[in-house]
Amino acid sequence: MAQGESGMHPSTWQQFGVREWRHSVLKHPGSGAREGVEACLSRIAELNPTLNAIHVLLDDEAFRTADELDQLALQPDFQPGLLHGVPILIKDEIDVAGTPTTFGTAGNPTPKARDSLLVKRLREAGAIILGKTLMPAFGAFPFTESDAFGITRNPWDPSRTPGGSSGGSAVAVAARMVPAAIGGDGGGSIRIPSSHCGTVGLKPCRGSVPTDPYADLWMELGTSGPIARSVECCSLIFDAIATDHTRDSLLTKRVGPRKLVIGVNTTPATPGIKVHDDHLRAVAYAVHRLRAKGHEVREVDFKRPDPTLAFVTQFYGGIREEIAGLEFPERIEPRHKRTKLLGAWARFKLKEWAREYSRTFGETMTQKLEGFDALLTPTVADRPARAGAYLKTGSLRTQLASLSSTAFAAEWNVSGHAAISLPGGMGSDGLPVGVQLVGPRGEADLLQVAQILDSAMLYDDAIPHFQWPSA
Repeated sequence: MAQGESGMHPSTWQQFGVREWRHSVLKHPGSGAREGVEACLSRIAELNPTLNAIHVLLDDEAFRTADELDQLALQPDFQPGLLHGVPILIKDEIDVAGTPTTFGTAGNPTPKARDSLLVKRLREAGAIILGKTLMPAFGAFPFTESDAFGITRNPWDPSRTPGGSSGGSAVAVAARMVPAAIGGDGGGSIRIPSSHCGTVGLKPCRGSVPTDPYADLWMELGTSGPIARSVECCSLIFDAIATDHTRDSLLTKRVGPRKLVIGVNTTPATPGIKVHDDHLRAVAYAVHRLRAKGHEVREVDFKRPDPTLAFVTQFYGGIREEIAGLEFPERIEPRHKRTKLLGAWARFKLKEWAREYSRTFGETMTQKLEGFDALLTPTVADRPARAGAYLKTGSLRTQLASLSSTAFAAEWNVSGHAAISLPGGMGSDGLPVGVQLVGPRGEADLLQVAQILDSAMLYDDAIPHFQWPSA
């Protein structure tokens, strides 16, 4: 591939996180933003036919935006935005003007007239919206595969799932198609694919990121958040999209080095779930590295109320509301027609109870986390399933198969706490393993703790090789 006007080879861009990407664009005013977009599109053309992470590319619009940013950078009084020139992909449950918001289905084909508030904030920060990523229908399952858009594959081994439901976003970041992407998380949907793909994925607190134009996501279970290559990258994006009262991350709340008190728990909230040895080893290694750096780590007997009924009520109630809002609900997958029927019991009074239970459960969990800087757990309990294994299974069977993925994640959607998945090394199968940190005091504090743990870990920042495994 030829070098651009800046003299950089297109593959050089693949090494950049958000801050480095922005710096390089600003270092080459007049051409940097366009060259960055070209590098992303080249990588996408090479890998997306195999990985199937992206289904809408806004290349013409992205080039127009890049050219505008390049010209602005030549002005003497130019003040660059926080994400100036950074290409970002958006999960397809978030409105981007000129594209449909499909929710992973064939039922919403009409393009939206305007951006969601989240996307508007990204643009105001100087980000370039490059397109939209794939998700399973309604984000219901931790496997990114659907009748409408096919199977999304893990970049480390395309025979395996990247997880979900933000699988397309995690794959695009892990494969270096873009430096960052936006996902959504209603039961682990940012953290699960981040664990499977080796990225960093932040689920913000309830209410920290706007859901406009939708009242909420899955009756307040869901929120949007960044998937990127580092804690710092997630912090930069969070600062750009957060509501005004929560714009307080690593950039705006700096503290000096401190001794952390970390709780650790490897017992999943879901009874009967066996935790794979790879995940237990990853947590044990994180504990070892934290203690080696002088931090206190204590095992926590984390008994808590069972949030299952509230979660299931919000899950079914939220999906039923999304189905009702489709242009052509008759076009959804057969299993989600059954999901709608199965959730008929999620009526108004029960839904209101579930919302109130979530708030009370959140207060209870905050009390249980008192005295800790964070809680450390596995992100998921099991290894990535075979890609496509659940494409044609029924709703109940797929939900049962999902329990190992959501066992450590979903309770924090019910409670509303911030949680983040960090790379924890590689498993015995050659695929990434993630560890989860849950924060008792919001995103700002959690991101700083995550930065400390991330810097303490010793693992290779490798790029997936994208080869099919031998027969």
